[in-house]
Amino acid sequence: MNSQKRKLFLPLLILFIMVNGLSLVFSQALKQRQLDNEVVIVANTLLFLISAISLFMQIKGAANTNPHAMVRGVMGSVVMKLFVLGTAAFLYLYMAGEQKSVNALFVSMGLYIIYTWLEVRIALKIKPSKNGDN
Repeated sequence: MNSQKRKLFLPLLILFIMVNGLSLVFSQALKQRQLDNEVVIVANTLLFLISAISLFMQIKGAANTNPHAMVRGVMGSVVMKLFVLGTAAFLYLYMAGEQKSVNALFVSMGLYIIYTWLEVRIALKIKPSKNGDN
């Protein structure tokens, strides 16, 4: 992957580092507000990985000469997000029992919106090539 494509991933990486850093620095303040910072860190990591994979799928689809490849990349990433994040939320609620942090789930949902917004902004910068090589 060339340096131009690597630059596309930079905003995702910055958001990931900022959220995890803030979660670690303010862990005591978060616990006082009944917000489990470990859940936020795990959710942030999962969202970062899924967004990076999704963005890679979209870059690969844009490089293809078939116009449907980009659509398949976007739809595939949406389905992947649905199953992975839905399963993760269900498993957390099931396994945490009475110790679940509903506030952390709401923060995670907010992070999902931010990651999705950022991913759409980055995807709009992807320019498909006419000859199929980027």
